[in-house]
Amino acid sequence: MTRAGNRRQKKLADKPAKKAGLVRNHSPASARQQKMTVQEAVDLGLQLHSAGNLSKAEQVYQQILQAEPNQPVALHYLGVIASQVGKNDVAVELIKQALAGKPEYAEARNNLGFALQEQGKIDDAIVSFNEAISIKPDYADAYNNLGNALHVQGKLDDAVYSYRKALEINPNYAKAHYNVGIVYSELGELDDAVASYRKALAIKPDYAEAHSNLGNALSEQGKLDDAVASYRKALDIKPDSAEAHSNLGNVLSEQGKLDDAVASYRKALAIKPDYAEAHRHLAHITKPSEGDEDLKSMERAYELASSSDQDRMHLAFGLGKAFEDLQDYERAFEYLAEGNRIKRETIGYSTDNDIDFFEKTMAAFDNSLFRRSFCEGCSDKSPIFVLGMPRSGTTLIEQILASHPHVHGAGELGILKQILKSHFSVGKKNNYPENIQFVDKAQFEHAGKQYVDEIKRKSPDSRFIVNKTPDNFKYIGLIKLILPNSRVIHCRRDPLDTCLSIFKNYFTGAHEYAYDLVDLGTYYKLYGRLMEHWHKVMPDFIYDVHYEKVISDQVAQTKALLNYCGLEWNDACLEFYKSDRPVKTASFAQVRKPIYTDSVQSWKRYERQLKPLHRILNGRP
Repeated sequence: MTRAGNRRQKKLADKPAKKAGLVRNHSPASARQQKMTVQEAVDLGLQLHSAGNLSKAEQVYQQILQAEPNQPVALHYLGVIASQVGKNDVAVELIKQALAGKPEYAEARNNLGFALQEQGKIDDAIVSFNEAISIKPDYADAYNNLGNALHVQGKLDDAVYSYRKALEINPNYAKAHYNVGIVYSELGELDDAVASYRKALAIKPDYAEAHSNLGNALSEQGKLDDAVASYRKALDIKPDSAEAHSNLGNVLSEQGKLDDAVASYRKALAIKPDYAEAHRHLAHITKPSEGDEDLKSMERAYELASSSDQDRMHLAFGLGKAFEDLQDYERAFEYLAEGNRIKRETIGYSTDNDIDFFEKTMAAFDNSLFRRSFCEGCSDKSPIFVLGMPRSGTTLIEQILASHPHVHGAGELGILKQILKSHFSVGKKNNYPENIQFVDKAQFEHAGKQYVDEIKRKSPDSRFIVNKTPDNFKYIGLIKLILPNSRVIHCRRDPLDTCLSIFKNYFTGAHEYAYDLVDLGTYYKLYGRLMEHWHKVMPDFIYDVHYEKVISDQVAQTKALLNYCGLEWNDACLEFYKSDRPVKTASFAQVRKPIYTDSVQSWKRYERQLKPLHRILNGRP
């Protein structure tokens, strides 16, 4: 989902002096005729600059430098203008010249930081913002800009601290409320994100980007109707916001309103024809024909020399989907490989960390632990966990279950990880998973009760509530300890089909292993070993459901699934595709259709290209 970008402040901090009769005509010629002092000319330049008249302001600043070549304010704001028009190399040099003559010039150090950040020199930008703050400790703009730079570096907690400092100085700083909302969203602290966007809107009700990002946070909370209302408010204020149209399309897709979603994406692309994410989203829910205008438009955007790597990545995933629909598998894989390559280059991922975590998990959750902890935890029977590798059929199984009148499908929830962090991350020895051996048994019951309390807020009257978070497979041992009466449904699918389906999709979450075939195969084997371990130490706790069996014999597999969950038969479970419940995963389009077989052994279309993956999965170098 697109989030409107962070707003860094290039602010005209040197406000023009208000001298009666100073400016009678805004032309540079007039300034010469009136024989203004340097200070009066600076005031005139700043007034023109504040009014957005960059060309005339630049002429005034240049005239000042003719009279006084090292005048720091004129040099500084010539640098600001250069940055505003994208000439950041020029901006940096000009602002550095200003600082040579006026080292304690806080505003110049702030704007130097901005220009350095635009150059991609984030460390240098952070130094410059901190220097501005050191000179002027109550400089809210510099704290806000520092927060943005820290955000770019992924230092989210530090970014939040910096935004909070800006807001301590200026509680009515709408953009700082907005920016901290973005970081809260990325941290998964959605309540705080919503509160921050609402504060920004209380200060600035016509803040279209805040309405749009509020919609994003509400969507993540599952409040899709409220999200739609927020996007529509954003579009009332700013009808030409391609981002808001695209985000509206995302939520409409999740609601199953695919025709309306297509219309929203088309509006986004009419405004911004090279909008890469909108192209990708549109390709995901439509099928092109030869000569299709959507396909041509996407290809044109991809070929544009000005396309950034990020844009080319989104477009490559979209084109891969489109050419697969056209059964041109050679071209489809070329685009998919390129999209994955670009994404992989942005990630500092190594399988070593996953290997270490999986090994420690298997060592910590051994037979002796479960013998000691037998019947501990919360006895509630309402939780159902649907888990496994992504793209293994988890969305389909949840949709089948959620079609039953006694089951609520809550989608992908972060509750288990929050409980893990709050209850089990710090212990007598090391951190999770090693410390699980030393946890007080009463804590298992407390953690389980907290989980049940949280999920029952989603649907208080439902007998069962499904958490469909695929990578909860890593925490099945913890689930057993805190919720021993829960149901755990493990979705299995042909390994090559699973990995190929992952490789074909762009993920917004942290599936860092997904973008390289060797990494992907290595991770899949780790997953397989861990699942074997769970079955060994917890026999009869995990129910395996095979995707291919569900496809080939839907009735028998559905009966067995319902029987495992303790549910009576209901015909609605066979017509899961008629459910209007929102679906937020990459499978939202597929589960709106009856069972189909196209995805079984789909890897054979790409058999040659998947040889590196095949070798890894089969244990060959």
